[in-house]
Amino acid sequence: MPYHKMAVQKDWKEFAPEVQTLFLALMRTVAGGFISVATVAVILQLEFNKSYDHWIAIAIIIAGGLLELSVLYATLLVRMKTRGRPPTLLSLIAFIMLLTGYLFNISG
Repeated sequence: MPYHKMAVQKDWKEFAPEVQTLFLALMRTVAGGFISVATVAVILQLEFNKSYDHWIAIAIIIAGGLLELSVLYATLLVRMKTRGRPPTLLSLIAFIMLLTGYLFNISG
């Protein structure tokens, strides 16, 4: 992503292959976490739509909230400590959407 290049102030080709592998492994791990949380949230939401068990709404907000707050923290850290400009606003919007979904769930 362009903000990665701005943050580290190097071109991708300037990194040793081992460092490239490390960066890619980290990004794939994070992507796997996003896919996992999204999959669980969809499954839990479908179950909530059938049963309206309150614990399901709480589980969704906890799992999604932890992920979104971690992403928000990471993007703010990059924004404050480097020249990179990650999509912090998108992270905040995603968190607000998660809260909105929770409010819809608990309101019945």
